Formats: sequence, C-alpha cells, structure tokens
Amino acid sequence: MKKKPKILISPGEPSGIGYDILFDLINQKFSSDIIVVTSYNLLLERAKILKKKINFVKVDINENYIPKLKSNEIIVHDIQCNKKVKIGKPSIKHAPLIIESLNMCINSCLEKRADAMVTGPVQKHILLKYGEKFSGHTEYIATKTGGIPIMMLHSKKIKIALLTTHVPLKNVPKLIKIERIKEYVKIISKDLHKKFGIKNPRINICGLNPHSGEDGYIGKEEKEIISPAISSLKKSGYNVFGPFSADTIFTKNNTDIILAMYHDQALPVIKTIGFGSIVNTTLGIPIVRTSVDHGTALDIAGTNKADASSLISAIKAAIDIVKIKND
Repeated sequence: MKKKPKILISPGEPSGIGYDILFDLINQKFSSDIIVVTSYNLLLERAKILKKKINFVKVDINENYIPKLKSNEIIVHDIQCNKKVKIGKPSIKHAPLIIESLNMCINSCLEKRADAMVTGPVQKHILLKYGEKFSGHTEYIATKTGGIPIMMLHSKKIKIALLTTHVPLKNVPKLIKIERIKEYVKIISKDLHKKFGIKNPRINICGLNPHSGEDGYIGKEEKEIISPAISSLKKSGYNVFGPFSADTIFTKNNTDIILAMYHDQALPVIKTIGFGSIVNTTLGIPIVRTSVDHGTALDIAGTNKADASSLISAIKAAIDIVKIKND
C-alpha cells in the first residue's frame, strides 16, 4: 500500500482570507495528509470569530506519524506566535510568522519529509518593509531551493507560463533574450512531462508588441529575439510555435501551454476565464509548490464570505503532481 502524500499549507497573511478558507478543508476528502503550518492559537481565534466548530490536531511535520482525522478536524504544525492579529489590518508584526511558515514548508519539502507545499496570499509590502527580499512567493521560494523559477497559472481550460514576473513594465524588454526564451521552454517542456504527464508539449509563444510587431514596424523584439529563439528550439526538437499576437493567442485551442512575455499580458486573461479555479504552480524548482490565484481580500476577511475554491484546486493540483512524479 502506497503511503499518502503529505501536503503542507503555508496560509500567508493572517489578517486576510488565507486563514478563513482553511476551514473549508473539513468538507473535502483528499487522498493525502494535509498539514497547516502556522500558529495553533491564531487558528483557534479565527475559528471562534467565524463561529466554526473545528478541532485542531497538533503534529510535528518532522515526524512520520499522522493521526486519522474525524470529520471536523484539521492538522496543524504549531508555530508559537504571541502577536495579536487585527483582521483586515496587515502588520509588519505578522512577517516573522509568515516567513517561518514558508521556510518550514520549503525545508520539509527539500528534505523529503513532505511531498508538496501550497501557499496562501501575502501582502508583499509588509514582507519588504520587514526587510525580506520578497517580490513574490515564486522568487522567494527559488532563493531557498535553487533552480530557475517559472510562474505557471493553469485551470482545466488553459495553461500559461510567464517569461517575466514581478518586474516593472519598463524593464520587460530588457529581459527578453534569446537564451532566456530557450532556457524557459526547455524547463517548461521538461516539467510538463515530469509533473503533468504531457510528453513533448506544444508551446505557443506570445509576441511582446501589438500584432506581434507587424514584421518589425511596431517593435523589433519578435524579429530579432523571439523568432530566432523559436527557430533554434525547433531545430532541437521542441514543439514550439509563434510568436503570436497577444490579442489572438489566447483564443487558440491547439496548444498545451502559452508562454507569455510578461505578467499582465496573461493574468487578466486567465483570471477572466476562470477566477477561483486557477492554480499557480512554480516550474523549474526541485520541490512541488502550488498556490491560490487570489490576494488577501482584506475587506472580506473574517466575514465568512471568502471562497475556498482556489485553495482546494491548489491542493488537488499538488496531489496530482506528486502522484504523477511518483508513478
């Protein structure tokens, strides 16, 4: 009998909905052990505020023993935290808890004591103010694990990877290089095979400029950088096509994944298509990490209005990846 995968959750900013949506886990049946890595006391406090009758069972993520749960129980690895949390009000005082939770999850996955980690939403400016170099989970996790991190947003309908992530728009053209495109395509192709079971995936590549540059009349990146990279990759046997104009590429159904040039070229599209069911998976790193597709939603935190659909999708995606990797 195969051992159940162990999935760790780092719920993110405690004043936001990352803690609220945890409580919907009791209504789900997962083929894995789910452990929330955060403060036991904060969970008790939030459950009381939301009037949720939940028992939190303490475990140590460093140990193998996981108790069999009853229907109203959630497993938690307790991080001692004496700071009070005011719902809807992020504070620099929350940063140590958030960072410790992340680091514990990362280290457990690196040391093979856990199979995957799922992250909840954070307020980046709080962590930056605290002194962490934190442009996003994707980049932060990569500094701890190594590898070349690639953000991939996916739903049942579409997969989109990003060539650049959390950088100012004016810096994007400087980062579009032939070698970067080739490197990213190779990682995407390898990880889609290893983590999603898609052999030699078809990758449609987006142009940078309107109408994909109009043969150089509206920008030259397509002619001078993106097209040569695609030609080189094709010669090496990669199933790549493009560059396609951003105003049509997302309407094509003949691809396994789209590689977009920058963050807001792709995210508004996929979030319009399937907000709430989208998963953010990090490719190019040696651990399995998935995440929700939403922010902290401070305005509805503590109101019982938060939707846990994205968290549930992220957990299921992590389990699926682990199973494919282990087969």
